[in-house]
Parts: sequence; C-alpha cells; structure tokens
Amino acid sequence: MPTEGEITKNLMHCPRFNDCSANICILDLEVNLRTKLPEENACPFTVKKRAKEQKGIRLAAPDNVLEAVPESNKEMLNKGNLKRWHKLH
Repeated sequence: MPTEGEITKNLMHCPRFNDCSANICILDLEVNLRTKLPEENACPFTVKKRAKEQKGIRLAAPDNVLEAVPESNKEMLNKGNLKRWHKLH
C-alpha cells in the first residue's frame, strides 16, 4: 500500500496538478478507492471525446505524465494516450 507521500509525488507529475479538480486521476496509485460523481470534471487524459465545455483542453498527455501512469491505471487512458503509454513502457 503506497504512502500518502508516494501518491502525492506521483500526482505531481501532472502539469495540471495545482489546478485540477478531477477526483479520478490516472496518476493516483489508489484510484480504485476513489469515486466520481456525475457533476465532477473528468481528467482530460482519460476523456474519449471532448465535450463542449472542454474546448481548448489538450487531451494528449505529456510523455512525463504517461511514464508515471501505473500499469494498473493504463486502461483509463483515452485511445491515443494508451497507444503512446505502450510505446513508452
């Protein structure tokens, strides 16, 4: 079981870390313990198709983010990011 410090350190790989309001994060080492309410924002790196309110949000994760995604969370990635995750691992 990862420590709170290990979880936070991994979350900090994301360039959106300080401003993100997504409760479900691909970098969370304990994401399986989290729940998402319908009104909560989704991580843009997991979004399969951009919604109107997400116009201008980049859906492609930077390589340093993909390198920090644990294998247990890879299936949460959108198709493009998952393909790039496999190339990096």
